[in-house]
Formats: sequence, structure tokens, C-alpha cells
Amino acid sequence: MLIDLINRTEMNGEGPRITVATEGVVITGRLTPHRRWATDLAERLGDAGLPDERFAEDFTQEAAEIPEYPPAFLNLRGCQLISGTSSLPTALGEYFRIPLCAVSAWSVR
Repeated sequence: MLIDLINRTEMNGEGPRITVATEGVVITGRLTPHRRWATDLAERLGDAGLPDERFAEDFTQEAAEIPEYPPAFLNLRGCQLISGTSSLPTALGEYFRIPLCAVSAWSVR
């Protein structure tokens, strides 16, 4: 069912808010299409003057690729760390990517 949610998000361009448990950490965010995830990161990294500007091209290439099926990753935006014994900050940042093989539980909000 999670793969179906990811595929529907790829087709519709916007997914539901989802909470996932992965390796003892609980993270929440909005499911986002692969292309949007990569394009938004490329734009952020491409801002003139940032030292990370040179990495923008990698994410631009990633955005141009056709997403694989079945998907290997869950792409989230607007993420927050809910709980867990991790060194991750509570506000994870705008974008986060989790390998599907690491997701042990999930819930749609």
C-alpha cells in the first residue's frame, strides 16, 4: 500500500502527510514526488554564492530521470523528528529521503 501511495503521489504531484518509523526514529512530513524533491533541492543548492552550488547539477540530473518502479525511496518535505534516540535535529529541514527498506511502520495523517 505504501508503494501505491508513492506512485499516486508521483502521478498527482502531491501526497498526504505521513509518519514513518525507521531504525528507531519516528519522522513526519508530506509525501512528495521524486521530481519535485530533486528540483527543489537543486534550486536551493543553486543559489548564487552558496558553497554547495556545485551540487545543484547532480540534483537537476536526478530530477530529469524517470523514477524507478518499484520505488526505492520515500521522499518527504516539511519534515520533523517526532521521537527517537538519534542525533537528528528536531527540525530535519525541508526535505528528507528515506530508503523504503528502512521503513518499519508508517501512518497517514
